[in-house]
Amino acid sequence: MSLFFLEGRMDHQDRPRRERPQRSAARSRHSAASESNTAATSYSRRTRSTRPRPSSSDAIGAQPRRSGRHRSDDRDWRKAENHARRIQRRYPNRRLKETSLPRHRKKPSGWDRVKDAWKSSWVLRIAAGIVVTLLVISSINRSISPPEGLETNEVTAEQAPVIEPSAAVEMFIPAIDVHAKFDDDNCRVLDGAINPDTMDKACTYTADDRPYSLPGTNAEDIVVIAGHTGAGVPAVFNKLYDGAANEHKVSIGDKLYVRTKNSDQNWLIYTATDLHDPDKQGLAGDSSVWGEDAMPGRLLTISCIQPANPLEAAVRNAVVGWQYEGTTHTAKDKKA
Repeated sequence: MSLFFLEGRMDHQDRPRRERPQRSAARSRHSAASESNTAATSYSRRTRSTRPRPSSSDAIGAQPRRSGRHRSDDRDWRKAENHARRIQRRYPNRRLKETSLPRHRKKPSGWDRVKDAWKSSWVLRIAAGIVVTLLVISSINRSISPPEGLETNEVTAEQAPVIEPSAAVEMFIPAIDVHAKFDDDNCRVLDGAINPDTMDKACTYTADDRPYSLPGTNAEDIVVIAGHTGAGVPAVFNKLYDGAANEHKVSIGDKLYVRTKNSDQNWLIYTATDLHDPDKQGLAGDSSVWGEDAMPGRLLTISCIQPANPLEAAVRNAVVGWQYEGTTHTAKDKKA
């Protein structure tokens, strides 16, 4: 066999002899074993690479292998699902929100904060109740000035126009700052005693078996006006009597003005003439209050006396006797 080199042609006999390094027997054996293992490994790899892989139809239930990333996603999903189920079992009435979507909390409005505070704070509810009660009391006890001309347009009984008896509508006692509206119906009677329907209105009392009259310029007998008082609560006639001082607030000579359904803007005028504080049981037979015979032009205001101790029962009445003096009219009626 001929060999060609770039340096030129050289015969086999003329080539210089190379000296090979001497190797030990152990090294030679190690090298031989390494070469043998390398050859075996290469043959094994070639064999496996050429061997066909079994398809999914070759074995029942065989699953394709998933990458490490997919397996990690599966574990995270199962973990989230198991956590949601544990919460649902622990709080069955709680509505679970989608965990896969971002959760955005809406900022509560001022009205929402007020509603939450109202539901959670009993102190707030008590305070609101106190405020409402005070407003109601102030609305009942607020001072209302008499209409213009009420005390300046007076005329005597002889000069007054005729006003037929009818139910009272409104009343003023300017000296003690009393103003009263009236119930539409007659005074209620319970267990044989006058008991008005409401705390904030007065009423007139008449009965078929009694001679009492409705207010008017020609009333034939006593006119009876009744109203409640209250222990620590507002009532229409609270200012007629001072229970703590045990004395009437009305003085002899004070005036009372009554407007009726028939009087329009004219008012009947009465003057205080006598004061009484009898026991409730003895009021019906007190001749100093009712008189012996018919008493035209007389008017009575009747209320309860509240004792100084609010735990005690009211056992007395405050009764004021008034006498008809004439009429007056307001500026509104005068302009008309």
